[in-house]
Amino acid sequence: MKILLLEDDTLIGEQIRDYFELFDHKVTWYDNGFTLLDDANPAAYDVMLLDINTPGLSGLEVLRELRAYDVTTPTIFITAMSDLEYLKEAYALGCNDYVRKPFDIEELEIRIRHLIRQSTDHLVPITSQYVFDMKAEKLYYKGTEVHLNTRERAFLYLLLKHKNQIVSKESIQTYVWDDQPISDNTLRTTIKKLRDKLDENFIVSHRGAGYTIAL
Repeated sequence: MKILLLEDDTLIGEQIRDYFELFDHKVTWYDNGFTLLDDANPAAYDVMLLDINTPGLSGLEVLRELRAYDVTTPTIFITAMSDLEYLKEAYALGCNDYVRKPFDIEELEIRIRHLIRQSTDHLVPITSQYVFDMKAEKLYYKGTEVHLNTRERAFLYLLLKHKNQIVSKESIQTYVWDDQPISDNTLRTTIKKLRDKLDENFIVSHRGAGYTIAL
């Protein structure tokens, strides 16, 4: 699971980062809304956690900007009791849930997992023969699992999570390679090896833009 966090309270940010990374999840943490928009690729994350009051741009302003560009990543707001009036605006902008400070970190985890399950179909049919299990990140052909490596599974998951949208190479790099710099040749080689395992080529290349899955 990949989490994008906007939180300017160091103690809260460290608590969230340390807890989720303990279970091998990736947390990318920003304490400034401007910096997040400049540096991050929100479409490549499973969930966003946004504090309402942050320096630069608030969590509300960040979400407004992202929704204007059709970024649909599920979003949970982190609020203080005094922020409740702002929640009306947050829901109007497209947030999905919220937690109040102080919160139990395990409650936050439950809310995140529930939100991801709600926003993602469990079994996604790709063709009449292929089905992808979004929860287990496994591909099945006529009911038999197709053996994929970690990056191949993550690549298919990302494309299916954003079905009917072109997923950019930058988003793929962020999600599949954890922001490690890769060459175009590395990406093409990975996709070629994946296609070689398939009887049907449902991965569509959009020159200079990215990739989609033809559903």
